[in-house]
Amino acid sequence: MRRTMVAAHTGCGIHPDNTMASFYEGMELGADIVEVDVRVTREGRAILLHDDSPYLRTHAYEQLNDSSVRGLLDPIYAEHEIATLEQVLQASDPQGTKLNLDLKSADSIEPTVRLIREFEAQKRTFITGCSDRITELYPDIQVMQNTPDWLTMEQMERYGDFAEAVCAEARRGGYAGLNMNGFTCLPPIVKYAHAAGLKVWVYTINERPLMEWFLGMGVDAITTRAPRLLLELANGAKN
Repeated sequence: MRRTMVAAHTGCGIHPDNTMASFYEGMELGADIVEVDVRVTREGRAILLHDDSPYLRTHAYEQLNDSSVRGLLDPIYAEHEIATLEQVLQASDPQGTKLNLDLKSADSIEPTVRLIREFEAQKRTFITGCSDRITELYPDIQVMQNTPDWLTMEQMERYGDFAEAVCAEARRGGYAGLNMNGFTCLPPIVKYAHAAGLKVWVYTINERPLMEWFLGMGVDAITTRAPRLLLELANGAKN
């Protein structure tokens, strides 16, 4: 029986989302995967940031990370420097921690691919979010196909057809698997995906009953803001 991987959502502890302090928390808790959000600065430097800002298009990284400026992005940066994707790849390299890089814009694709290759991290890195043509242009990079955040009544009533179609599309597109909102993931799609050689990841699952539901379903990874609890459950399920 395969063990479901635990993916620590950025901001899984006491430190703010998308900071190096938060990233280290995820690693120290023993998460199999740590998820971060990626955007780029004016000169194309990949940084950890969720929300868009006009300052990204007017400031280079060093300017943006100045203590007098970075608070304009978010008040959390009064105490935390802006983290870079390069720092994340370097910090995770010794332990071989897997990464879920949630790309927030198309202009973050090329800088992210370049860094993944520079650190030879293709086998431990997965792209979610904005993934336009990555599987076509960069076939060595693992990409999870994002499925719809919600389903129509017809899709729910004919869920088997939906599951089969989504898996066929992912296979044709060269994706490593499906990245699914937990509310749209039901047992048939896990069956179809695994039969097609695809992984199934679900997000963002923070409550114990839902964790147990998806562990029993046999999904490949669960993204959570409560990785300590999920690790206990996942390791117990394996034993």
